[in-house]
Amino acid sequence: MLFDLRALGYFVAAYEERSVTTAARRCFVAQPSISMAIKGLEDALDTVLFERSRQGLAPTPAAHRLYPRACSLLAQSSAMVRDFRDAPRETLGVFLQDDLMVGPAAPLFAQIADLLPNTLVRLTATAQEARLRLVAEHCKPPGDTFVSLWREPYVMLLPEQHPLRFKKKFGLADLQGVPLLEWPYCPLHQSFIRLLAERGIALEVQASAAREELLLHMVDSGLGVAVVPQSHAAHARRSVTRPLDGPLAFSRHLGLACDASDAPMLALLGRLADSLKASAIPQSSVA
Repeated sequence: MLFDLRALGYFVAAYEERSVTTAARRCFVAQPSISMAIKGLEDALDTVLFERSRQGLAPTPAAHRLYPRACSLLAQSSAMVRDFRDAPRETLGVFLQDDLMVGPAAPLFAQIADLLPNTLVRLTATAQEARLRLVAEHCKPPGDTFVSLWREPYVMLLPEQHPLRFKKKFGLADLQGVPLLEWPYCPLHQSFIRLLAERGIALEVQASAAREELLLHMVDSGLGVAVVPQSHAAHARRSVTRPLDGPLAFSRHLGLACDASDAPMLALLGRLADSLKASAIPQSSVA
C-alpha cells in the first residue's frame, strides 16, 4: 500500500495544530481537503486517528504512532528531491582557439545546453585543459579527431582611405610594395607570407601585431593592410574588406576536435557536429 505524501503532510499539520481550520490555513487548502486526507488515511490504516469535538482534534494512540513515521517519510521525500535538484553539475571544459571570435561559438554552446542540460561549460585557457575544442584544423593538437564544420576564407583588410580600396579583388600583382601589417602568431598568415616570398613578391612589413584586436585597430588607423579571416574583418570599424584571388585565395577549416581515445567525447562530438551542420551556422560554407 502506498501512502499519499500530500495526505501525510495534511495529517502532520492537523496533528500539530489540533485543528482542521488551522491546518487548512497552514497548508493553503480548503478545510474539506484536510478532512478528506485524514479520512483516507483512517480508511487505509483501518483505524481512527483523531477524536473530533468542538474544541478541535484530539489525537488517538494510533495518531501518536503515525506522527513520527509520517514526519520521517516526508523528510526523506524532501531530501530525495533536494539531492536530485541540487546534484553537482558536470563540468565540460571547452577550448576556443585564441583567434576565433566568440560569436561563431554561440551555436555550439546552445547545442551543448540542449544535449547536456545539466552540464556547466567552462572555457579553458589552453587546449590541453579541455575535452572539447573548437579550432582550425591546422591548429588541432596531435592525436585529436577533427570534424570540420565550416570553411572561412581569408580576406584583405584595408583602411577606408587606402588608394587600393576600389579594387574588387586582390591578386599577387596587387601586393608588390604594399605596406603590410604582420600577424606572426597566425599559422596561416605565415603560410601566406611564404607563398608571396616564393612568388617573388616583396612585401613591406609596416608593423607586427601580437593580438588580433590590435591588428584591426592598426588597420583602422591607416597604418597598413592586413590579411585576416573573414569573421575578423567584420569587427574592423573603419576599414574595407576585399576578397583574395587566384593563388592568394586560401581559407581555414574550423570545426570540433577531441582526443581520439576519449570515446564518450567522440560520441558527443558526432552529435554536436550533426546538429550544428543541420543548423544555420553564420559563417561561410559548411564543410
